[in-house]
Amino acid sequence: MSTDAIAAVASTAAAGTASALTGAATATTGDQTISEGDFLKLFIAQLQNQDPLSPMEPNELTAQLAQFSSLEQLTGINTRLDTLTSTSKQGTTGSLLSLIGRQVSFDGSQIGVAKGKATPVDFTLDKPMSKVTATVRAADGSLVRVVDLGGLDAGAHSFTFDGTGPTGTVADGTYQVEIDALAPGDKVPTPVTALGLATVDGVDLSANPPVLLVNGLRIPLDQVQEVHASQS
Repeated sequence: MSTDAIAAVASTAAAGTASALTGAATATTGDQTISEGDFLKLFIAQLQNQDPLSPMEPNELTAQLAQFSSLEQLTGINTRLDTLTSTSKQGTTGSLLSLIGRQVSFDGSQIGVAKGKATPVDFTLDKPMSKVTATVRAADGSLVRVVDLGGLDAGAHSFTFDGTGPTGTVADGTYQVEIDALAPGDKVPTPVTALGLATVDGVDLSANPPVLLVNGLRIPLDQVQEVHASQS
């Protein structure tokens, strides 16, 4: 075969390759995606119509196959991760909703007051104390009231703010509580850790992460220390 004839064949093959690639590209333009079958068709068309004078190297063919295989595996992983995320979110939502109506204990340094009723605060003394006080402050830190609880024995105790201040019933909202205990012979009181105990009124799923609604308080799930059965 003459050089001119070979050149003609090569030109025809190159044109065929371009036509095949253009057709495949046009077929996938609609959704901008390519399936495994589409890739194999395109790959075979590329082999059938490659330039005889400059065929593709074996390592180039292998690289294309490897790239497609890696992409397919990553796509599968992403799909499985999306499924796991959705399942986990549904499970978390179900767990949170199951807490409605149940009692939970949480950080008692903040209490909610609604219609004059406050969240009870529990605390434990490791030894008898000569004087215990509960200091209630507004959300901005301003003093609302100091309640003298007197001397208390070692053990578990509870304090419930009666919802009144110097001018009468306080407004609904969030308040701070500080429990301080003075041991016999000491001159400086010691702060005591307090726990709130209240019934879950609802769940705010629009928050990220979701929070429990407890007597006007918004309690993140990681602050919940105990869950108790609802009291009938």
